[in-house]
Amino acid sequence: MLGITAVSLRLTWRAYPLGTVLGVGLTVALAGVAAGTAVSQRWLIDSAGMGMLPSLISAVALGVAVHIVTLTLGRIAGNLRVDLADRVAATLVEDILTATAKVPDIEHLERPEHLNRLSLLRRGAWALAWSCWSLAETACAVASLALSAWLLVDIHPVLIVLVIGTAPVLLAGRRAQRLLGQARDEVAGPLRQEAQLHDLCIKPDPAKEVWIAGAGPELDRMARAAWQTATRREVAARLRGLVWSYAGWATYAAGLAVAVIVVADAAMHHRASVGDVVLVLSLSRELRSQAAGTIGGLGAVAEAGRIAGHYNWLRQYAASRQRSGATAPDRLTSGIRLRGVTFCYPGTDIPVLQDVDMDLPAGATIALVGINGAGKSTLIKLLCGLYQPDHGVITVDGTPLADLDPASWAARCSGVFQDFGKLQLPVRTAVGVGDLRRIDVPQAVPNAVERAGAAGLVAALPQGLDTQLGHVFGGVELSHGQWQKLALARAFMREQPLLLVLDEPTAAMDPQAEHDLFETFAQQSRAASTRSGAVTLLVSHRFSTVHMADRIFVLSDGRIVQSGTHSELLAATGPYATLYTAQARAYG
Repeated sequence: MLGITAVSLRLTWRAYPLGTVLGVGLTVALAGVAAGTAVSQRWLIDSAGMGMLPSLISAVALGVAVHIVTLTLGRIAGNLRVDLADRVAATLVEDILTATAKVPDIEHLERPEHLNRLSLLRRGAWALAWSCWSLAETACAVASLALSAWLLVDIHPVLIVLVIGTAPVLLAGRRAQRLLGQARDEVAGPLRQEAQLHDLCIKPDPAKEVWIAGAGPELDRMARAAWQTATRREVAARLRGLVWSYAGWATYAAGLAVAVIVVADAAMHHRASVGDVVLVLSLSRELRSQAAGTIGGLGAVAEAGRIAGHYNWLRQYAASRQRSGATAPDRLTSGIRLRGVTFCYPGTDIPVLQDVDMDLPAGATIALVGINGAGKSTLIKLLCGLYQPDHGVITVDGTPLADLDPASWAARCSGVFQDFGKLQLPVRTAVGVGDLRRIDVPQAVPNAVERAGAAGLVAALPQGLDTQLGHVFGGVELSHGQWQKLALARAFMREQPLLLVLDEPTAAMDPQAEHDLFETFAQQSRAASTRSGAVTLLVSHRFSTVHMADRIFVLSDGRIVQSGTHSELLAATGPYATLYTAQARAYG
């Protein structure tokens, strides 16, 4: 409870300090309203029975004042809480995205259990944002219960049984909320699956294939099945919780029956007034509302606690993955070296790379070839520091890559990946995010566009660099090749990278278009090599393109099986010559 309170108050104060103070004050002011209403009713009835006009007027005035305060402060407090909860939710989502982005690898984005927790956290942001008020309202409900208990005992000590009867209600409600929270955690996977399956039907890129294949109904069936699995589990938990809740309320009903009998007997024997009877009946109704409010508050607090657990996990995980290290060099002198590098993706024991040895000399252009699944893209991830090898070492000018500051090394890497992003932003931004430190430098973006050979493409757009891209936001849609040129321009925003990568993003292009692209890339990489000794890494299936590389490595089943120049590999018998000959024959 204290942990939830600390997290909630910290977020609430960050989002809106003044609103936090006002909200707490209003919540405290409303705490005694229920008791005030009950007291005014007893005073009104007793005064009427005794014919005391001044007391009668005072009782009416108290009741009216309590009613006005309830309506006025309740409305203000309600609106303030919603506004503040929205602000806190926005702050929390920002925290989630910031913490996720600061993790210096992508392991948490490829592990199902981590993705489930991130999904739960994002969906539950508003619940955690509201928890501050849930805590306050729960505390006020408990205070109101205590005040009601004092008023009841003042009439007859036995009436405490009515208050005690709320305890099973609260315990049963807590049990029901625990069951529901466990169920929601368990169904995070199916719910994430349902959302992603339906996304395939509504997002432009996959929707084309889904429509042509006629796979929409089947994907919908699979998504619906995942949703039903989650729903059945949650409904079962709700039903079990309902049984517990009914048991708790049955206990309260028994206590209410005892209280009514006791106060009726006292009234018949003139040990209690008619006002006392009305007070007991009024407080019994208020106790029911207070108990229900406490249960609701505890449920909201429990839900917030569950989300706070995921929030604290993310913060701790992000902190645990942070590591300091030496600053990446300004220039490569010897190059990048891999020795005995072996890697398995998290959660598996199947090596994707095995005992890889490679020398990437400073200033060299290196080509990496191999069939699908050979491990090429995985090797790129390791070189960029997105994963750490399980065994072996990668060094940069003799310094282990693991000993370099991750952010510093990331800032010295650039390129275009196989699954490059199609950023539906204005062109200037879509290119400029390649180097945020230079995005506002006047000629940085135009120069990057020019170097990528995309100046003609941008000039043909309606507003040039200010053109909005993508149909999703009413912008201009580009072809795959045009998107790729802008991705290349984004890569060229960094003028002095130490590692420049082009990871086969051109599989959909014809051979000539791909060759032209690689020529452009090679020209720029030679300039980068001169400035900073950069290593350029080209990854392609097409052997007619990679012949320009200084050295070619052939990867098969996670191992380097050949290396050399294009001429050397053609002269040797082996997989490179075999694949090159087969591909040349296919295009001949």
